[in-house]
Amino acid sequence: MAPSRRGGYAALGPAAAALLFSSAFIAYKLGGTVPSHGARLQSVVRGSAGVAPRGVPAATGALRSRRMRGCAPERGVQGIKTFAGAETSFPELKNDLLLRAARGEPTERVPVWIHRQAGRYLPEFMDIAMEHGYMKCFNTPELAAELTVQPIEKYGMDAAILFSDILVLLPVMGVEWTMTAGVEPYAVNAIETDEDVEKTMIDASTVDLKEKLGYVFESVTITRKKLKGKAPLIGFSGAPWTLLTYMMHGKGQNGRDNAREFIVKYPDSAKKILENASNLVSAYLIEKVAAGAQMLQVFDSWAGILSEEDFKTFSLPYLLRIAEEVKAGLKERGLPDVPMTVFPRGCKHSISLFSQSAYDCVALDEGVDPADARRELPGKTLQGNFEGKHIYDSEGKIREEVDAMLSRFGTQSYIANFGYAVEKDHDPDKIGVFVDEVRKESERMNQKSRGEGSVGASGDDGSVVGNVRQIAAAT
Repeated sequence: MAPSRRGGYAALGPAAAALLFSSAFIAYKLGGTVPSHGARLQSVVRGSAGVAPRGVPAATGALRSRRMRGCAPERGVQGIKTFAGAETSFPELKNDLLLRAARGEPTERVPVWIHRQAGRYLPEFMDIAMEHGYMKCFNTPELAAELTVQPIEKYGMDAAILFSDILVLLPVMGVEWTMTAGVEPYAVNAIETDEDVEKTMIDASTVDLKEKLGYVFESVTITRKKLKGKAPLIGFSGAPWTLLTYMMHGKGQNGRDNAREFIVKYPDSAKKILENASNLVSAYLIEKVAAGAQMLQVFDSWAGILSEEDFKTFSLPYLLRIAEEVKAGLKERGLPDVPMTVFPRGCKHSISLFSQSAYDCVALDEGVDPADARRELPGKTLQGNFEGKHIYDSEGKIREEVDAMLSRFGTQSYIANFGYAVEKDHDPDKIGVFVDEVRKESERMNQKSRGEGSVGASGDDGSVVGNVRQIAAAT
């Protein structure tokens, strides 16, 4: 007997609950079924943003349209053109730890992967990147697939995340970008005023995604096959707010500062951009699943630059809507109901607002206390939040910090990752130490907990057994 994501053992007595937790590696499960948007969430969103999580009102004013010729599309999310066909001839998945953890199912150890794991810290990555250039690597499916698979081959990571960039969506909305060695990516025709929005912005609903972003979807399919079932493939997108900041990041400029100024001067135009981006992100993620992605993540990397109130206005409503629209779109298309993760970086003040969202997993940055997150996000899987600075420490210190992290999170409904991302000067061998210790220590913790009659996430007292005490007290 195993509980569903929204279920639990509240109806069982304390002894029965503890026994079932022990025998089945039961994950952290508190709370019952809840509506997709609770009263608290709706009041927060409506009151602060004037925008509902679903069906955000269409932006006023006309956006430029671009009709692109290509294969015949279907109308999908908010009018975005999507495509019915899905690739199905993939190798059997041999390692589903990540997917089980994301869904809150029992796992024998903690799955582990790292943001930006296909990156410049790997010599083999740099060999290819220097030979071909970053833009060619992004735009060439075979190269993107090769780079994506590298950390799986090297470390045996429990997930692969497609080598791509969140900026690939900008041209679909009319903003071109570029990247050269040693120079931060920037928008060639950055948006600075509300007039720029009218002049530059393309209505994403008029763009054929297959033609504009077909190389990304092809990268997904090739990578999925190249993985040979060794790990699930994560497809990702930047969140609307983060995309907006990059649309305002011109050469030599600070897009984050520009974006904060823009929402003060032109709030209606900002919402117009966010509405357009939200529709696009939803359709984009659905297409990634159609191409072979087995899990999705939405990165709001710059959410933390917003005040708590501005976050509820210019980020949260769109994040909530994306998860619901993607889930609904996948069902409508007959595609797999893949788990979804949201990463609202720097927003520990508002993580509780995702407790009733359609996301399965919430990724945490280094500033979030796991005990707080467990209390504020009952029933959600957590991901994170190792401090990357410890990779500069000795092997012994790295292992010590990993053990401390696992003791705080527990071993169930949990995915080990960094609080942000691997850095280009991180030692590849030290990354290997991190991955190895997550595996070894989480297995040891599970073995110990089986002997003590409990396996689960940390309780209020920070212990695995403490979780069983909480469950027993709730019955």
